[in-house]
Amino acid sequence: MTDTPTARPPEINQYTIKFLIGFVALWLPVTELVLSRGTITSISESYWYPDSLWSRNIFVGALVAIAALLAGYNGTSPKQLWFGKVAALAAVLVSMFPCNCGNDAHEIVRGLHAASAGVLFAVLAWFCWDFIERAKTKLHDDRKTAAGRRIFIYRACGIGMVVAIALFVAHVITKDERLIFWGETFGLVSFGFSWLTASHKLPGITHPSEKETMFG
Repeated sequence: MTDTPTARPPEINQYTIKFLIGFVALWLPVTELVLSRGTITSISESYWYPDSLWSRNIFVGALVAIAALLAGYNGTSPKQLWFGKVAALAAVLVSMFPCNCGNDAHEIVRGLHAASAGVLFAVLAWFCWDFIERAKTKLHDDRKTAAGRRIFIYRACGIGMVVAIALFVAHVITKDERLIFWGETFGLVSFGFSWLTASHKLPGITHPSEKETMFG
C-alpha cells in the first residue's frame, strides 16, 4: 500500500505573503546602510549612491518585491484588499521615480516620489490598526494570550509609524536630511515587524491552533 501524497495548496497563502513582506521590509534599511557605509541621508538616496550599483538594485528590487506581494494579498476584508493594492502601486512609484537626493540626483516627475512614499506609509500605518482590530476578536477564547501579545506589538509598530511620519514633518521644518533616513527606518522596521507578527509563524505570539508553516 502506497502513501497518498499530502495535498499542497496551489499557491502561497496570505500568511506566507505577510512573512515575506515583513522580512524584506526589515532587512532593506540595514542592507542599504551597510552598502553605503553609513553615508546616505535617506534610504531613497541609495538609488543615486555613486560607489555601488548594488544599492540601487536592492532598493528597487526590494520595493518591487513588496509591491508584487502586496498586489497579490487580498486580505481578510474588502478594505484590506483595496488598501493593499494602493500600497502596491505606491511602492512601485517610490522605486521607479527617484527622489532629488544625493549626488547627480534628479526627479523624473517633481514631487511624485515624496507623495507616493507618504501614501505608502499612511496605508501601512492603517494596516497596523486593522491588525489590532482583528486580534481583538480572539481575546475571548484560548487564543487570548497570544492575541494580547500580538496587539502589544501592533500598537508598538503603530507608534513607530507615527514617529516615522513625525520625523518626515520635522525634516520639512528643519531641513535636516538625516531625519529622512531615520523616518524611513522607523517606518520600515515597524511595518516589517507588524507583518511578521501577522504571519502567524513566530513562536510565543501565535497559538498552536493558528500556527502556519512556511511551506503549507
